[in-house]
Amino acid sequence: MSGFFQSSYQQARTAFLRAVQADSRVQWKKALLHPLHGAEAEPLALDAVWLGRMDARRLLVLQSATHGIEGFAGSAVQVAVLHQALTLPEDTALLLLHAMNPWGFSHRRRVDEAGIDLNRNFVDFSQPPENTGYKELADALIPAHWTLEALATADQRLADFREVYGEQIYEEAVSGGQYTHPRGLFYGGRAPGWSRLQLQHLAEELRLAERDAVAIIDVHTGLGEWSVGEIICDHPPRSIGVEWARAWYGDAVTEPFLGTSSSVPKWGLIDFFWHQLLPDRCSFVTLEYGTGSTEQLFNVLRADHWLATQAVGQVDAALKNRIQAELLEHFCPAATDWRQAVVQQGLLRVRQALEGLSKV
Repeated sequence: MSGFFQSSYQQARTAFLRAVQADSRVQWKKALLHPLHGAEAEPLALDAVWLGRMDARRLLVLQSATHGIEGFAGSAVQVAVLHQALTLPEDTALLLLHAMNPWGFSHRRRVDEAGIDLNRNFVDFSQPPENTGYKELADALIPAHWTLEALATADQRLADFREVYGEQIYEEAVSGGQYTHPRGLFYGGRAPGWSRLQLQHLAEELRLAERDAVAIIDVHTGLGEWSVGEIICDHPPRSIGVEWARAWYGDAVTEPFLGTSSSVPKWGLIDFFWHQLLPDRCSFVTLEYGTGSTEQLFNVLRADHWLATQAVGQVDAALKNRIQAELLEHFCPAATDWRQAVVQQGLLRVRQALEGLSKV
């Protein structure tokens, strides 16, 4: 199972497209080319592939690399699904969206080329949310200098905020989404990013809003208990989206709005695009594979964003390599058991979603 993981975006895309080419169920495919090139000067694309009848009433959507560097896991699951040749229930299709954020996948960053976190980009930009907590913490989250002394001072400010306001408000301030600091963590942008626009175009071209029932699984990594694929459901409590998720995936489902998830409520999630597109006719879940603590997540991202603010050649090579290695290890651990668990659980959740859709 761990063999489905690749070591670069280019290799992952090649493996995906080879599996697509070999699958007779593919009815339609499209490469949405990104205007920039990747870290190896390779072309970048959001690859969309449709398996099964184009007019199917029910649809499962499997997304990867919403957060670019997390695409290694999502791509592995998608390729494994293609190799399994799962039987699609009657009147049910499968849509694979490979590399929602291809630039971030290739450059091994969570954000896109503009520093936008795609999973905070789905807001009304005429009235963007205001995150006063982030404004207070911004300079501490990404200090001007990455030295032991500067970090100690910054970390103390973060600890003081947490002590005063509590863990929940602290995590919401840091990761809930912010729209004022373009080089900061969890920046949602000031306008729809490239990936959001591509998703909107695909929805129109494929007439997704006309489907009767849609399940969406968006694969993520980096938050929660080691190798556990948490099913995070950000639908409103007691909505049909939650009901379907609980019926299909069972006790693995958690809800940020009820405080049962490793994730806190957030603004601008890609989930909300699907909620709006298919109210009462979809169930969107984030399949979040744990790799470490929330504090560790924040710290590797702080280092990555600090590094991105520095001029080329300004940072000591050893420090730069360490920051990049720690970021990759957090979002795509090399451990074989973790990678096997990702693929095994991914296949299980895809089967459960297909079975659940067949009963709608």
